[in-house]
Amino acid sequence: MCDIMKLVGLLQPKINSKRANIVRKNFLMIRGNTDGWEKTFINFWGCTTDTLYLPYMTAEEILGRLKQVENLEVLKWFKSKGKPLIVTTTHIGIPEMLANFASLLGFPGVAVAEVPSDEWFREFLKFRSRFGMRIIPMGNSYPILVEAVKNGEFVYLVSDRDIKRKGIAMPFGRGKKFFPTGFANLSVETKTPVVFGCGVPLQPCGKYYGFLTEPYYPKDVYDALEWYASTLYDAVYKWTDRWFVFQDEWVS
Repeated sequence: MCDIMKLVGLLQPKINSKRANIVRKNFLMIRGNTDGWEKTFINFWGCTTDTLYLPYMTAEEILGRLKQVENLEVLKWFKSKGKPLIVTTTHIGIPEMLANFASLLGFPGVAVAEVPSDEWFREFLKFRSRFGMRIIPMGNSYPILVEAVKNGEFVYLVSDRDIKRKGIAMPFGRGKKFFPTGFANLSVETKTPVVFGCGVPLQPCGKYYGFLTEPYYPKDVYDALEWYASTLYDAVYKWTDRWFVFQDEWVS
């Protein structure tokens, strides 16, 4: 199946010019050039293959796809102390794989999923919650997250897309883009530190590399967003062809 999906990835830029233009723009705004932009689609469809296989993979098979996790000691320390932690992540790779990695490594928690319908939400649960991650829909999720933090749980939030543009526009690369403020509000309100982590696909349908930053203690919401935008940019600059954002979110 992976070879078929990679073929789809080769064809998609020719078929879907709108997505192709958005990816090229992402490269320009992040790197200043478009070198290698086509690989984004091959990588994306490789990760889509992983997503489709996830409900049928054993725990051992999933962990076997994880080559390395850098700085896992951060999660171990917070868990050993019974302290809460907010883990921010991104659309580098696929959140479904990351949720399973976290749970199987012994760090389940609460994660938010944005899904268009109840039926889709049930499907997402199959991908993300098999090994203990508690998935809640985005609508009215904030009180649940506050309670989770108060109970000493880990909270996982994908924070690089502000679909409704109700967040704050921050400098990012060679322009500005909107970022949601949810993780920042949660961190400041509950005085809970944040880290950034993600699972990077090293090759289509292959192994993943995971990493975590050191904890950050924001002074206020804007400080939290500055930290996140800067940290995200470092990751996205390094792995631009594995950042799966196909909507134009740059501020005009």
